[in-house]
Amino acid sequence: MKPPEACSTADVYRKFRLDLASKEDPEALLERVRRDGITQATCVNDLEPPAFEVLPSLKSFKTRVAAAGRNRYSAVFMSGSGSTIVGVGHPDPPEFIYDDDAYASVFVAEARFILRQPGEWYHPYPAGEGGAGASTERPDTATAMGGAYEPGKAATGEARIDELRLPFSYEA
Repeated sequence: MKPPEACSTADVYRKFRLDLASKEDPEALLERVRRDGITQATCVNDLEPPAFEVLPSLKSFKTRVAAAGRNRYSAVFMSGSGSTIVGVGHPDPPEFIYDDDAYASVFVAEARFILRQPGEWYHPYPAGEGGAGASTERPDTATAMGGAYEPGKAATGEARIDELRLPFSYEA
């Protein structure tokens, strides 16, 4: 879920403080994800606090998504330096996204984890192989990402939680 307000990456990094960064070991976090699945405790993003300073409405949005997504999402976190908020465990956003006019401009797309080869930054999906895109059940999120996503159909490079290794990414 990406609100229309931008969050400047440069501004986020200017506010970032290494002394306040998580001391979690990424490999240990990944092992916990493999073992226990994705939980709020394993979704560490040290750029959230500075991004919330840069764009306070983003913190409010994440808080509202988390509250509305209780019993729906196993974790809610910000992607990268913002402003995308990810809810893990359910393909649909909270109902307020559709019911509250203040959120009418939020971009919504289903996301899933993908594997990358060492040294690989991006690998496009061949046409017709699932790839990035929106659920065929939700036309409001269709085609913006380049093709229809078929729920349940594995796409090239798509990963199961127990297959994740560093580096990994996800795409919407």
